[in-house]
Amino acid sequence: MLLALSSVTLAFAPASAAPTETVTPEPRRYAAVRAVDEIVIDGRADERTWALAPTDDRFRERTPNLGQDAPLRTWFKVAYDDQYLYVFIDCESKPGDVTVRTLRRDNTGIFSDDTVYVKIDPTHNRRSAYSFGVNADGAQIDILGLEDGRDFITEWDSVWSAETVRREDGYSVEYRIPFAVLGIKRAEVTTMGLDFSRDVPSDNSTYDWRLFVPPRSAMAASQFGTLEGLENIRAGRAVEVTPYALAQTNFAPSFSADPTRRPNLATGADMRVQLGANSYAEGTLLTDFAQVEADAVQVARNRFPLFFPERRPFFINGLEVFNFGRRSEAQLFFTRRIGLQGGSPVPILGGAKVYGRSGVLQYGVLQVQTLGASEDPDRGVQPSSPESFTVGRVRVQATRALNVGMLLLGRHRIGSTGHDDAAGGVDAQLIGLDGRLQAYAFMAGTWAEQADDDAPPPGEPPLPDPPVPPAEIGSSAYAAVEYRGLYVRPSVSWLWSDEDFDPRLGFYRRTNATRQQASLIFAPRPKAPSIREVNVGPTVSLETTPEYDARLGQDISAYAQLDWANGANVGNSFAYFLDVVQAEFDLYGHGIEAADYTGFRNQTYAGLPSRRAVGGNLSYEFIELFGGAAHQPSASTTLRLGKHFTLGAAYTHIVGRFRDEGETFDFGFANGNVDVAITRNLAFDTLLRLDLSPGSERVGLQSRLRWRFLPGSDIFLVYRNNLPVGSTVTADPFHAVTLKVAYYIRSFIG
Repeated sequence: MLLALSSVTLAFAPASAAPTETVTPEPRRYAAVRAVDEIVIDGRADERTWALAPTDDRFRERTPNLGQDAPLRTWFKVAYDDQYLYVFIDCESKPGDVTVRTLRRDNTGIFSDDTVYVKIDPTHNRRSAYSFGVNADGAQIDILGLEDGRDFITEWDSVWSAETVRREDGYSVEYRIPFAVLGIKRAEVTTMGLDFSRDVPSDNSTYDWRLFVPPRSAMAASQFGTLEGLENIRAGRAVEVTPYALAQTNFAPSFSADPTRRPNLATGADMRVQLGANSYAEGTLLTDFAQVEADAVQVARNRFPLFFPERRPFFINGLEVFNFGRRSEAQLFFTRRIGLQGGSPVPILGGAKVYGRSGVLQYGVLQVQTLGASEDPDRGVQPSSPESFTVGRVRVQATRALNVGMLLLGRHRIGSTGHDDAAGGVDAQLIGLDGRLQAYAFMAGTWAEQADDDAPPPGEPPLPDPPVPPAEIGSSAYAAVEYRGLYVRPSVSWLWSDEDFDPRLGFYRRTNATRQQASLIFAPRPKAPSIREVNVGPTVSLETTPEYDARLGQDISAYAQLDWANGANVGNSFAYFLDVVQAEFDLYGHGIEAADYTGFRNQTYAGLPSRRAVGGNLSYEFIELFGGAAHQPSASTTLRLGKHFTLGAAYTHIVGRFRDEGETFDFGFANGNVDVAITRNLAFDTLLRLDLSPGSERVGLQSRLRWRFLPGSDIFLVYRNNLPVGSTVTADPFHAVTLKVAYYIRSFIG
């Protein structure tokens, strides 16, 4: 059926494809003006500076009609002084046709509103960028884009300001973005990458100033236009300090201020100093992560680790420098290895890092010292020793298209021998053909000591320090090339690691293996008014031992997906796979024997338009699982009941059996959220997590009241619990209430 669909769609693709010139991004350049009077951020362009700034309204439609002139006018102006970049944007709309369903800051629901985004590549390196989004009621979101938009991180948080004015036929937004956020201190003449995007949910359309042609990311800095005219900037040296104090209780009849024992009272601070143009020094003391959002529940279907993203601000800042490898796939350095154990915080005494850019050189050095942790059965935390982490990173922009870099990192466990780890690697990235051609490769190695951790039997004298065996050195390599064409999208990748490769400070799904993967996606864009794009194509992957003398896995799959102009989609994927299990493991309370397992899986899915008041997704998957079979239906929904209230829920159920008819499983897991935005700066949210997988049955809740009483300054009141469900779970119930106050101070020296 998929092959038939492929042949049909390919038959009409050339005839229905839009003319080449309608999907070729045109160059965009804009010259900012220096402010001649004080600009008050109120959403109105009534200062004399705005009368002097040129107006630019050259927006084109990205969706649903790629490359056409935007049907609604959007225009902007840009100005600056020594400290700030100012942007004014005006968005015209049909009378009464402005949608706002989100009032809370840093909520991804803003992507479904009438929203504008200012996107800036401050170093003009065409690799990383910042996005500053504001909806028609002034709710804000900021985003960090990495590796030409391959990864974008909404957890990044910065301090900037914007105000809006609503009217019957549209809205306007006025921005003030500190040069300190962009890394600009002093500059005689500088240029930046610049782009603008606008979402119009009523007809599911998006406009760009310089067009982003699919499948390139909307955060692809290689696609930005150019901001010129920035001259004689004399910004002061920015110094940012955020001290905090917190009080918390887990309702136990005890009190502690010991940071290794989850103290009832604590204080600390974060600080960042702008050293020069595009360079910073950051420090953190007695870092607290009590306000970090809870991870969503995930349940494994095999023996490989699950990936959870980084959410902590100290480690997100500067990630455009420290990033190495492919996120969630092959990362030599993964920041969640620091200060977190099993998802629970391990206290950090302090950390410092210096990072930035000088000419063609990007550099970064990170040092973090943890305090270790005492055993905490309530949270499932095992006792751990203090550890010291050191990371160094350099990247050189060899040409406009090519950059090369090196990463070195190490960990030392204080007070014990035989526990040191180190790793290092070199990498290169190529972005050419206006972002259509992308290639990335790295070579890496690890050095790990293996010590004997066996304790003496009870009552026996301590054993003498055992001899430390020689450290083992392992190797890994990765290469990937892809062509991001509008209609044809081929890609190939290769990942290899030997049996001694041990990325203890990184994230690898599987080591001691090699994987080759190739895919060829066709994406015709028929002229049917209700259809935006069709995607269809095969993917083939093969896993073997590092020596290529035995297969470990194989996957031959194909999929077809239809995207409607209103944002709805429907699709189906089908695969034949081989999985070689080399060692017995447990899954859902049953032992899976070492053997070769083959089978099929098929998934059918559909999604409602995401920019409506009610959105959602449905999916059903059948898979032959380790000699048996499983059925996995899932559903999710989001209800936006006005701009003050959002309700979301997702539930997945999995039922089936393994090879033995008696080895059955039947359980579900769910994630939910309730968001109440009282004002733009005062919000209440509740996250619910339900995990009924065998041996892990529990329900968790995090309720949080957040008041941003000043820019960058917050008061948090957080309640958390983690309650076992059923008689098979031995963990004790956990409850905690935390009150935290963080006060942000920014000043300029000189």
